[in-house]
Amino acid sequence: MRLRIIILILALFAFLSASTGGWLYYFSYREAAFQKTESDAYTRLTLLTRQLSTHLSEHIKPVKTLSGIQELQAALKITNLETIFQANQILDHFTASLDLDVSYLMDKNGITLCSSNRNAPDSFVGNDFSFRPYYADAIKGKPVTYLALGTTSRKRGVYYSHPVYDSSGTTILGVAVIKSSVEFLEATLFSKSDDTLLFADPNGLIFISNKPKLRFKLLWKLDETKLNTITDSRQFGNGPWEWAGFKKNHIGVTDNQGAEYLYSGLDVPHYPNWQIISLRNHKEIEKQVTEPFIQVIGPVVLFVSILAGLLVYILYQLAAKELTQRKQAEKKLRLSEERYRHIYHKTPIMLHSIDTKGRITRVSDHWVEIMGYQREEVIGQQLTQFFTRESRKFAINVIFPRFFSTGFCKDIPYTYVKKNQEKMDIMLSCYGVRNEEGDIIRSLAVSVDVTEKNLAQKDLQMAKEKLSQYSLDLEGQVKKRTSQLEKAQVNLKNLSKNIIASQEREKELMAQELHDQLGQVLTALRIDAVWIENYLTIIDAKAWERAKRMTALIEDTIEDVRDMAYRLRPRVLDDLGLTDALESLVSDFEKRSNVSCVFRHADLPEIDKTLATALYRIGQEAVTNSLRHSCATAILVELKMDQESIVLTIEDDGCGFDLGNTTDRNGFGLEGMRERANLAGGKLTIETAKSRGTKICCKVKIKG
Repeated sequence: MRLRIIILILALFAFLSASTGGWLYYFSYREAAFQKTESDAYTRLTLLTRQLSTHLSEHIKPVKTLSGIQELQAALKITNLETIFQANQILDHFTASLDLDVSYLMDKNGITLCSSNRNAPDSFVGNDFSFRPYYADAIKGKPVTYLALGTTSRKRGVYYSHPVYDSSGTTILGVAVIKSSVEFLEATLFSKSDDTLLFADPNGLIFISNKPKLRFKLLWKLDETKLNTITDSRQFGNGPWEWAGFKKNHIGVTDNQGAEYLYSGLDVPHYPNWQIISLRNHKEIEKQVTEPFIQVIGPVVLFVSILAGLLVYILYQLAAKELTQRKQAEKKLRLSEERYRHIYHKTPIMLHSIDTKGRITRVSDHWVEIMGYQREEVIGQQLTQFFTRESRKFAINVIFPRFFSTGFCKDIPYTYVKKNQEKMDIMLSCYGVRNEEGDIIRSLAVSVDVTEKNLAQKDLQMAKEKLSQYSLDLEGQVKKRTSQLEKAQVNLKNLSKNIIASQEREKELMAQELHDQLGQVLTALRIDAVWIENYLTIIDAKAWERAKRMTALIEDTIEDVRDMAYRLRPRVLDDLGLTDALESLVSDFEKRSNVSCVFRHADLPEIDKTLATALYRIGQEAVTNSLRHSCATAILVELKMDQESIVLTIEDDGCGFDLGNTTDRNGFGLEGMRERANLAGGKLTIETAKSRGTKICCKVKIKG
C-alpha cells in the first residue's frame, strides 16, 4: 500500500513538474519571440534605410551634370526664345532619360524660366519659388536634396538642386532643379512589408507609408508652435495635418483605440532627423506565438505526465530485480578479483601501486625481478626511495601533487636505481583508484624501460643539432638573397608604374592637343569650306563639286581626330568616371564591328583616377583582343563589387587559345594587363581553352 502511495505521489509530482515546466517554457519562448521580432525589425529597417538613402541620392550626380550644360548657362545669361528653346530641349531629354517628374531652370530671383512640364496643365513656368529651401541654399552655392509636396502638382517628390555657374565657374547664374517622384519608391520598398512602415520628417509628419490613410498625418501630437512652423515652411502643402493618434509608453506605442505596437525607428543617412519607423501589432505577434505553442504543448504535457507515471512503476519493478542481480554480481566480483591478482603478478610488465602517502602497497613479480629486490624489501617503502635524486625531487614537487589532484598521469620520465646500483630510465603512466566518495585511495602504475631508447634519442639529438646549425646558415644566406631580390622587384615595380603613368600623361596631353588644337583648326577649316561650297553653288559647278568633296574629306578627318583622341584618352573617363567610360567603350566597339557587346554594372563607390585608368585600359585591351583574335559573336563586360573588392570581367564566346603556348608577352597584351592589375594592387586571372571562349577577370581590393 505504501508503495502505491509513493508511486501516486511521484506521478502527481511528475505531472506538476511537466505542467510548470511547460508554462515556464511558454513564457520564455514568448519573450524570446518578442525579442527576435524586435531584432528582425531593426535588421529590416537597417536594410530599408540603406536602400532608401541610396534611392533618395541617386539623382545628385545627374543634377550636377545638368547644371554644367552650356545651353542652360546661355539661357540664364541671354534670355530669348532661342536660348529658352534649347534649354527646354535639354530639360525634356533629362526628364525622359531619367524617368523624372520634371526638370526646370530658375534664375537668380527664383523665377522658373524653363521646365519640362511647360505645356502641362500644372506648369509652373514663370512662378516664383525663391521661398523653397532647395533654391535658397543652391543660390548660395550649396547643392541640396529636399523632400516636399509640389505646390502646383500636389505630388510628393524629391527635389535635387544645384547652382548653375558661368563659364569661369565663379559666378552663380541660377539654379537647376530635378524632381523625382516618391510613388515608385514607396511601392518598391514599403509595400512588401506586413508591418506598418513610415518615413517621417523631424516633426513626425508622415511623408511616405505603406498605409495610405497615414500619409501627411502627424505621428505624435504637436503644439501650435510646431504646427505653425510646418505651415510656414510650405514643405507639405497648406495642411491641415491630423494627429494619427499614436502615443509612446514603456513597451512601445499605442494608437487612439488602445492597440499596442512594437516600435522601431532608425535615422536615414544624409537626411538629419528623418526616420524610417516600423510598427507591429502586439496582438498579431502574440497570436503567431501562442496558437502553435498551445496546440503542441498541451498534448506534450499530458503525454509526459503519463509517461512519468509509467516510468516510476517500471523503475520500482527494476529496483527489486536489481537487488537480486547485485548479489549475483558481488559473487562474480570476488572471482574477478582473484583473476585480476593472478594477471597482475604474472604479466611481463613492471606494475606497482602506492597509497596516498607514496608508500608501495603492491608490486608485480616482474617489477621485483627487474629491480633485483625481494617483495618483502619493497612493500611499505616509499616509492621515491628507488629513484635518483633528480627523479625524487621531480616526483615530490610536481608529479605527486598533480596525480592526487587529477587522478591521471601519462608518460612521466623517471630514473630507477636497481639494487645493484644500476640506473634504468623508465616511462611511467598511472591512474587513480577511487572510493565511493570519489577520493583517490591508491594508484595503478605501469613502468616501461626506455633506457636503450633514450640513448638512441641522444645520438639523434646531436645529429639534429648539427643539421639545425647547417640549416640556420643556409637560411641566413637565403634571407639575404631574398632581400636583394625583393628590393630589385620593388624598384622594377616602381619603374613600371612610372612608365605607365608617364604613358597615360602623354596620351592625355596628346588627346587634349588633338581635341583642342587640331580639332578646332579642322572645324574652322570646315566652316570656310562650307562657305566656299555655298558660294560656288551657282558660280562654278566643277569648283562646287571639288569644294563639296573637300568638305566631306574635312568632316571625315574631324571624325578620325575625335576617334584618335578618344582612343588615347576618353574624356568621359575624367568627366563621368569609370562606369560611363566603359559603357562608352563597349558601345563604340559594337558600332565599329558586327559583334554583340553587352555592358553590365552595379553601383560603385568613388575610386581614384589611377585605379580607374588601370581598369579602363585592361577592359580596352581585353575587348580589342577579343575583336581581333577570337572570332567572337558576343562579348560581355561586367563591372561590380564583390565584398571589399571591385571586379572587372570580360568574357567572349570566341575560339579561345592555349595559355601555355601564347606568344603575347610584351606591350599591352596579356602581360601588360597583368602588370597594370599588379600595379593597381589587384590580381588578373585568365580562363580559356581551345574552342571554349576566354574569360578575363581583374579583382582589386579597395576597402580594409
